[in-house]
Amino acid sequence: MKKFLIISLINFLCSSLFAQTNDSIFKSYGKPVVQVFAYSKYDVSENAKQPISFGITRAHIGYQYNFSKELMGTVIADLAGRTTSTDIMVTDANGKQLTVTNSGKEGSYYTAFLKFAYLQWKPSDKLTLQFGGILQNHYITQENFWGYRYVYETFQDRYYGTASGDFGAIGYYKINKIVNIDVAVTNGEGIRFSQDKYGKVKVATGVDVRPVKGMILRLYYDNTSTGDTVNSATQHLFSVFTGYQLDKHFRVGADINYRHNNLNVSNHNFGGYSVFGTYIVSPKIELFARFDKVLSNTLTGKTQNWNLSKDGQAYIVGFQYQPAKTVNISLNYQAWNPEDKTMNMTNIIQFNTEFKF
Repeated sequence: MKKFLIISLINFLCSSLFAQTNDSIFKSYGKPVVQVFAYSKYDVSENAKQPISFGITRAHIGYQYNFSKELMGTVIADLAGRTTSTDIMVTDANGKQLTVTNSGKEGSYYTAFLKFAYLQWKPSDKLTLQFGGILQNHYITQENFWGYRYVYETFQDRYYGTASGDFGAIGYYKINKIVNIDVAVTNGEGIRFSQDKYGKVKVATGVDVRPVKGMILRLYYDNTSTGDTVNSATQHLFSVFTGYQLDKHFRVGADINYRHNNLNVSNHNFGGYSVFGTYIVSPKIELFARFDKVLSNTLTGKTQNWNLSKDGQAYIVGFQYQPAKTVNISLNYQAWNPEDKTMNMTNIIQFNTEFKF
């Protein structure tokens, strides 16, 4: 009798949570998801090793299926990824480094790998939960506001190499029309790895605030712990973004990021800021410009920044033409001025395209 009551109670709760409204009969449906980024690049830098190149940086192909009004599943593969082999070091039993020859080459640029695969449950208009290979919400707000991901990534994506997806769970809650919050617990290894050998996780939380029409403010924090006895410091990321759009005339934004104990290495701090603006000439034409500053700290007893080879300033200017609603074309100029003055400044003229459906 007790077992029967427990089963009945569980069935009742599940039926209540997933119950359909009586005003309509829901019919399950699905749709394909496709997004492709391509580029043609002309490097006009002094002594450029590869002056002309073409490629595809993103080719997402997947499917989204709505089982009910509350329950949806999404699977997306990336066909533009590649596998690589970095530096290899081998030592003998005494710790002496041995000579290693690596003749392997990187894998195909068009080898498919899983990008996202999650189940989404939306029990109310306020709450949304996702489980599985999820899309993390660390820089999505600023990426959507920037609007030109197919031309240049946002700060965290570009300079931290933060994976857009990870295994775990994320929840979104709308407190009201002004404030939304999100909380995520993930492996912290990205979508290509199930978990590190120490079993540590990444915890993240963010707040989106829309105080007035056209303005958005996002505060974000995450920490990634590790069981590594060598690089044992907990990594902390702090991010603040604000953006403002005036009707259909222009939009401006600023993104500030600071990562303490970068890659779990104690006192290796790495951050900077990004400012950008767009002038909307017409519904089909936009002009945009952006400036990034990337900087690491100088460690005690050292004379230069620990990450000097990656510190510097980026300059991006260009225009976008939208011939159709989900097709974008851009001609732009991109420059990188390294903080290390022994390195040359890079100057690139690039033609980018994006289409999605």
